[in-house]
Amino acid sequence: MKTFRKVLLVDDDDIVNSINSVIIKHAKFANEVESINNVSHAIEFLSQTKNSDEKPDVVFLDLNMPEKDGWDFIEEYEKLNMNGATKIIMLTSSISAKDEERASSSSQITAFISKPLSPELLETIYDQHLAN
Repeated sequence: MKTFRKVLLVDDDDIVNSINSVIIKHAKFANEVESINNVSHAIEFLSQTKNSDEKPDVVFLDLNMPEKDGWDFIEEYEKLNMNGATKIIMLTSSISAKDEERASSSSQITAFISKPLSPELLETIYDQHLAN
């Protein structure tokens, strides 16, 4: 499995972000992990880094967050015109078939994955969605 330079975690739960950060680093999935706990700050971060080496290779995006949710993130992300430079993995506790269907119809979302993250799940995500 290739090690990515940078991953961005977008989840309103700081504990989940901390745990996922440790899992990602321990599994050598990425050298650097940035955690942001709301959509507005995540979009601002991507807007500022989209033309630099600081932009993440992969975003793990929670769906259910207060104020703005994962769908709001996708809507705002599309306006950044990053042209697939960053892969978005929706990492969620949602078990809604409607959410999964909506994610699969979005050209911005690489995969719809159920929490929790694990080293084995990272390997599967890489093999099935990011290995190209």
